[in-house]
Amino acid sequence: MQQDNQKNKYIVWVNQLEDSIVILLLATILLFAINQVLLRNFFDSGIVWSENLLRVLVLWLGLAGSLVATRQAKQIRIDVLSQYIPKKYKPYIKRLTLLFTAIICLIISYFSFEFTILEYQASSIAFEKVPAWLTILIIPISFSIMSLKYVIQLFLIKSSGNK
Repeated sequence: MQQDNQKNKYIVWVNQLEDSIVILLLATILLFAINQVLLRNFFDSGIVWSENLLRVLVLWLGLAGSLVATRQAKQIRIDVLSQYIPKKYKPYIKRLTLLFTAIICLIISYFSFEFTILEYQASSIAFEKVPAWLTILIIPISFSIMSLKYVIQLFLIKSSGNK
């Protein structure tokens, strides 16, 4: 019983961390965007690297949001055939879909990690003195975490049988 409470505390902590990251990224994007508009319209100036930072933050926000969507099972789905499949086969189809999605996320994670290594070796700069590899590191990390979440969901369905 105490071990279940520890697991639940950990899950709640991770969920709160994900939510906090999404909120922080969105707030940062809003602050930089509003600041840029004000500086340009009222002071004829602006932060030179702000637009590049905003692009990176939008990428990070999208991937952080996809982690939250994965947790809540609210990701975009193409669900054409499920209404025609008999109810007794739906858990098997769900398992197959989760496994397929986990594999796709792992493949994306692998190749984006390879791309990150190439950016590191090229020593390219994203903006100011921030290396480009650091800005795209979120891609392999987030897709690895998503893959892990899908595998966990797969085992939860297998053990409970009713999800």
